[in-house]
Amino acid sequence: MNGMKTIALALLLITAPLGVNATCAEEAEINAALPTIPEAKFNLTDFGAKSDSKSMNTEAFQKAVAAIENAGGGHLIVPAGTYRTTSFELTSHMDLHLEAGATIKASEKFADYGIPDPNEPPPANADQTASGEKGSSEKSKGGDPGVGREKIPALITGSKLTDVAITGGGTIDGSGAVFWTWSDKAARRYPPGRRFVPRPVLVALTGIERLHVDGVTITNSPSFHLVPRNSKDVMIENIRIVAPSDAPNTDAINVGGERVVIRKCEIDSGDDNVALQSGSHDVLIEDLTCLHGHGISIGSPTDKGLSHVIVRRCSFNGTDNGLRIKSYRGRGGEVHDISYSDITMKNVRRPFDINMRYNGNANTPTDVGPREAEPGQTKAIPNFHDIRITNLTVTRSPLAGRILGIPEQMPYNIKFTNAKIQSNRGFLVQDAKDITFENCQIDAANGPPLVLDNATVDWNGTAKTGTEGGSAASFY
Repeated sequence: MNGMKTIALALLLITAPLGVNATCAEEAEINAALPTIPEAKFNLTDFGAKSDSKSMNTEAFQKAVAAIENAGGGHLIVPAGTYRTTSFELTSHMDLHLEAGATIKASEKFADYGIPDPNEPPPANADQTASGEKGSSEKSKGGDPGVGREKIPALITGSKLTDVAITGGGTIDGSGAVFWTWSDKAARRYPPGRRFVPRPVLVALTGIERLHVDGVTITNSPSFHLVPRNSKDVMIENIRIVAPSDAPNTDAINVGGERVVIRKCEIDSGDDNVALQSGSHDVLIEDLTCLHGHGISIGSPTDKGLSHVIVRRCSFNGTDNGLRIKSYRGRGGEVHDISYSDITMKNVRRPFDINMRYNGNANTPTDVGPREAEPGQTKAIPNFHDIRITNLTVTRSPLAGRILGIPEQMPYNIKFTNAKIQSNRGFLVQDAKDITFENCQIDAANGPPLVLDNATVDWNGTAKTGTEGGSAASFY
């Protein structure tokens, strides 16, 4: 990393037409400026840290960060070894540098997070909430709650900072297994009233200007792994994020902001490989290898809109979803100017999925909500349009894809060019208009390649309107 310079990565992208849309995601440059870090170096062991995997090193991290802040910035060197710790904050103009063989490891003891051990019976006079956990006295500041969880501090956190980096060949380990068994998601498999515990994310950085994450391995978070939110100039590259495929809600990169570049990463997780949050724009995702996970997702929070997003040269193998955009009535927001190109997939359950009736957190057999609006659901309707998919290759997929709109606000101007899909079932287009397939081939082993339900489609030059091809319910 060039610490003494601010480097703008100007990525000149390929220009291509997008029908009637005047703005195309690949017609503009995306720049991500790297942070400026002073050359001063600070060794964690000089602040009393012990790499024996047993000693608690929170105080050593805190002292080291304070020294860097007092010096006006620098690099905190974490040498080889395992450093057990609880939550600590970063500061501005700081590089947290993990040398090869170094591991920053979260505690595996619930007491260190200020929450009771769910393996022990609760006190007889405990004030239980509906979730089976204690009330507001157990809540603490920091971190990110994820879906339906109280907030407790992330292992590594920071807010409203400038020029921050996490680099090197080491590992950040969240010790998440102790939490997964007691997650809210796991509790759904048990009778009502089964206890669950809140789960922290692993790295939570909010309101950062110029963030660089490079080279590290991030693994086994209790919840989301890397969470940069409301940030500007974010570069994430050459990292590996890994968690078991059944580890609940373990999003790998859950990011929101502007001028975001994510590239050359390998992601194998239990939830979204990448999740783009509402309000994001000017985002480039390229050269990712996605294994287990729920794919590269936009939404479901869309109320502030998302635009100018480019995803290119990414591969998926065994992923639950590939390319996914999701929202629902009440979320609102405009999602547009989205470009996908040069994408390959193998053994992906849903290669392409637009779902404007997303219902994935309702603990039901389907992630598709009601087709017709219910009382009170006539406002804040999401608006999806101007989306392009070019050079898509899919093999061994259960279905080719879905576009599920909302009758009162259909997605439109979505174009597939040079797509070749081999699947068990075809592609569903429901409640959508101006959908174009150009030079596309869908080899469906069962049923027609295209199923329409209240849709208008141009299929390789042939106009199709209305409903045809069979039942849409089998795609739910």
